[in-house]
Amino acid sequence: MAFRQELDRRRFTKIAGGAAAALSLGVPARVYAQDAEATATAEAQSVAATATAEAESEGVQVSTEEEGKTNVSWWTHNNTAFVAANIALIEAFEKANPDIHIVYQYFPYDVFVQKLQTGYSSGTVADIQQMFGTWVTEYAKFGLLDPVPDEMASNMADRFWPAATGAYEVDGTFYGQPKEYNLENGGILVNPKLIEEAGATETPTTWQGMVDLAVKATKTDASGLITQAGLTFITSDTVTFTYLSMILQQGASYFAEDGMHVDLHSDAAKKAWQDFTALVTEYNVDDTLSRSLDTQDVFFQGRAAMCARGPWAIAVGQEEYPDLKFRYDPIPPYAGTELKFAAESGWGEVVNTKTDDDKKAAAWKFIDFMHTDDNLREWNKATFTVPSLKGLANDKALLEAAPGLATSFAALPGGQWIGQIGDRDRFFQFLLDAYTSVDIGEASPEDALAQAEENINAMIDENAGP
Repeated sequence: MAFRQELDRRRFTKIAGGAAAALSLGVPARVYAQDAEATATAEAQSVAATATAEAESEGVQVSTEEEGKTNVSWWTHNNTAFVAANIALIEAFEKANPDIHIVYQYFPYDVFVQKLQTGYSSGTVADIQQMFGTWVTEYAKFGLLDPVPDEMASNMADRFWPAATGAYEVDGTFYGQPKEYNLENGGILVNPKLIEEAGATETPTTWQGMVDLAVKATKTDASGLITQAGLTFITSDTVTFTYLSMILQQGASYFAEDGMHVDLHSDAAKKAWQDFTALVTEYNVDDTLSRSLDTQDVFFQGRAAMCARGPWAIAVGQEEYPDLKFRYDPIPPYAGTELKFAAESGWGEVVNTKTDDDKKAAAWKFIDFMHTDDNLREWNKATFTVPSLKGLANDKALLEAAPGLATSFAALPGGQWIGQIGDRDRFFQFLLDAYTSVDIGEASPEDALAQAEENINAMIDENAGP
């Protein structure tokens, strides 16, 4: 089973003060949040901060079983803000349901991934697990997850954004509920000083306008290497999500008619690829030979006027580059007037199908409790994540806490689940390899795209098995 590699950097790097820094800019900190919102009690914050710092390979056991109660075990990863928010949810739930006790344990990310795999294989997994959406589909296919009870599942399509629940649904059945909308599209980091030097005060509202500004803002040395990128973007996630978005915005699909393989030789797919690769073959606004850092670091070091990255990057800039003035603006649509994009389903809860019936009932009661508007609002505020519930879009309390969410909320209706793409990491890598081969002149755009399609479809067949 494939697990996303960029996830480590986005959600599990621990940067002190990152959440507060992101909040001051008005943008949710996706990964680096360290401060819990006021909804988590002072005790919960203290436990989370201290215990997470001391987390070892065996994980941190926050609570143990209590006699005379229905004890339900819950495993999660160890992101500090998530842990504090989780503890706050447990406290509120147990106060309202004194006959149920949540036995909570969390682990470092890499350990957590292995615990899930070995736990399901050995029958020692917790009753509830916090899973990233991409994993849910695979575990559900193997019959390891309990279906969401009918009374909860019946209104999920109405309550949740489809991009958030896509990976939680297999053959018409939901196998968990997501807490967040895993948003990687919709915004762009902008350096006001550098775009002003290029003759602009506002971020363009059209794709070509953005490209033209990027050209004006790009600087090179005598050898032709870029010393200041107009728009830096060449990373696995950004290349993949941008390219798929460009196909969708033309009203097309990147899937073939069989719904299983990809079709990257359609007119829309070829046009999107041609225009996308033109950023390096014609406009030369970014390249991979002029830098060794990640795109957001290039931007935060003042060597890029714009950077296409998810809002999780905001906290990195505020923490590591506090003197840089920047903003996070809407990225203009490539085609049409509205942004359309693919998204992976984010973090949420699932239940072990082999859990005893009484514990299953208690587990789903806890998950249902988590996903009320009021409770999820507080969890999203504490973790600086975009809510999975439609009812929390443009929520006044969330916007007061993080005004920058207005940009993210505006993008949400245009998202759709990325779909079943086989081995996620290889899918993304094949597209990045194709783009990079064009950038360094090893392949033409046409040949690179054809090779990517061939590689992806072979991987999908391999992943599907006989």
